[in-house]
Amino acid sequence: MAEGYDTTRFHSTIDEGFVCCICLGVLQDPKQCENNEHYFCSGCIKKHLEKTSHSCPVCQDKLTVETLRKAPRIVADCVSRYKISCDHAARGCDAVLELGALQAHVVQDCDFMPVTCSNEGCDEVVSKRDVKQHEFDLCRFKTTTCDDCGKKMPHHEYGAHGCVLRRDVDEMKTDLAEMKSTQHEILTCVQRLTIAVESLQKSVNSKSTDIVVIAGCNPKTDKSLSSVERFNLLNQTWTQLPGLKIARKGSAAVMFKNQVFVCGGIGDSVGRLDGIEVLDLNGNPPEWHEFFVNLPIKVSAHKCVVHGNRLLIIGGCMKQGESLDTIYELLLVPPYSSKLLCHMKKKRAFHGVELFDDKVLIAGGIGAETDVEIFDIARNECVEMPPLPSPVRCMGTVRRGDTMLLIGGLGNTDENKTSNKIIEYDSKTGQSKILLAMKTERACCSCVCRGNTLIVIGGTWDDPAAVDCFNFSSNSWKRLPSMAEARAFAPAVVVNKENLEF
Repeated sequence: MAEGYDTTRFHSTIDEGFVCCICLGVLQDPKQCENNEHYFCSGCIKKHLEKTSHSCPVCQDKLTVETLRKAPRIVADCVSRYKISCDHAARGCDAVLELGALQAHVVQDCDFMPVTCSNEGCDEVVSKRDVKQHEFDLCRFKTTTCDDCGKKMPHHEYGAHGCVLRRDVDEMKTDLAEMKSTQHEILTCVQRLTIAVESLQKSVNSKSTDIVVIAGCNPKTDKSLSSVERFNLLNQTWTQLPGLKIARKGSAAVMFKNQVFVCGGIGDSVGRLDGIEVLDLNGNPPEWHEFFVNLPIKVSAHKCVVHGNRLLIIGGCMKQGESLDTIYELLLVPPYSSKLLCHMKKKRAFHGVELFDDKVLIAGGIGAETDVEIFDIARNECVEMPPLPSPVRCMGTVRRGDTMLLIGGLGNTDENKTSNKIIEYDSKTGQSKILLAMKTERACCSCVCRGNTLIVIGGTWDDPAAVDCFNFSSNSWKRLPSMAEARAFAPAVVVNKENLEF
C-alpha cells in the first residue's frame, strides 16, 4: 500500500494540510474521512482502519474502508505540482521534477534506475545507463566464444579452457625448442632468467607488507593497552611503534590514505570511547594524533570498514550487555558528517565483518551467534544469508577471495567454549564449511591474510603473545616470532612496507 513521500525530498514549500497525519509524509493517493475532510494517504488510512481502529485518527468519527471518500481533485492537483527529487537521487540522479511526473521519470527515463545484469550467474546491480557496458565489457559472466573450437562459455572460465591451455603449451614447447638450438642461446636464456628473478625479488621486497597490531588488553589482567607493534613479514621481526594517547581495548582499526585509524573502544578509567586516533605512516617521526571529528556514538566491540571516503561503523555495544543493530556512516573528508544508515537484522557485538566490493558480510557475534547477513551499500539495506554451521563470537575474520574465514572464537554464550576451528563462508552462495583446524584453541585473536598465507596473532589462550602462520599451498602450520606483549581484542591492519618510514 502507498504511503506518503518523505518531506526532505521536496524542493517546494509544503502546505501542512497536504501532509498525512499518520506517516507524516506528503499525501500519496489522498483519501478523506467521511464527514470532516481530514486527508490521509490511501495506504496509511486503510492500514489504520484494518488493523487499528474503525474511526478517523483526527476527529474520531466512525470510519471504515467502505466509507472513505476520495479527496477533492484540487488536493491531488496541488500535490502533483510540488517539486521533488528522483527516487534514485542516492544513486546519482539530480533530476528535480513535479510529483505528477515522478513515476514516469523513475520507470521510463531515469538513467540511474537499478538494473540487474542479465548474464546468467551474475547478480550485480548497476545503474540503467551502465548496464550495457557492464554486460558486454566488464561482466565476468559475459559470454565468450573460443576462436578455435567455437565453444561458448562465461568469460571467467576462458583462461582455463582446453584450447587456451593447449595454445600456451604449444608456445612453451616452441620456446623450449628454440632455447635448445645452441649452447650459447641456452646460456643467454639462463642469464636473462637470472636477471628476471633478481628483478622479481626486488619487486617483491619493495612491495612486501607489514602488519600493525594495535592496543587491546592483557588477557590475564584484562587491563587496556596503549602499545602498538608492527611485524615485518620479510624479515619476520617485531618492532615497537609509538603508543596510543588513550589505552583502549575492543576498538576497530582501518587503513585510509596510508593512515591507520583506530576507532572507539573502551578504556579502563574513561569507559567507552567515541574518539579516533590516527597514525600517519608518512610522518617523520610517526606519531598518533586525534582525528578532526569523533564517531557518532561511544562504542566498543564493533567493526569498521572503509568504502570510498566513508567509514562504516557496524554493531558493537554502548552499554554492558546491550548489543547494537546499527550501521553508521562517518565521512573521512570534509564536511566530516555522520548519519545512521540502517538497522541490521540482528543486534550483535564481537562479530565478524569483511568488505566485498559494494557489500559487507556480517557474521556471528554476541546475540547472533549463527546468524549471517549482508549489507548492500548501494541499496542501503541488509539481507539475511544462510546461517553458520556452528555458533561463534569473539573470533578473528579475514577475507580470502570471495569467502570470509572465521578463525577460532567462542561458542554459545552459555557454553563459553574456545574453538580451534576455521570456518569458510562463501559471500556469494552462503555455503559454509569447516575449512581446517588450528593447533590450539583461540578467541579474541587478530588475523590477516596475504595471498596463500594466513597469520593468527595473540588472543585468549595459553600463549597470548604467540603468532601462528598457515600456508594454503603446503597445507601446513608454522610458528612465527612472538609479540613483545601479550594481547587480545587488538585490531590489526596491513600496510605496504614501502610506505613505512619508521
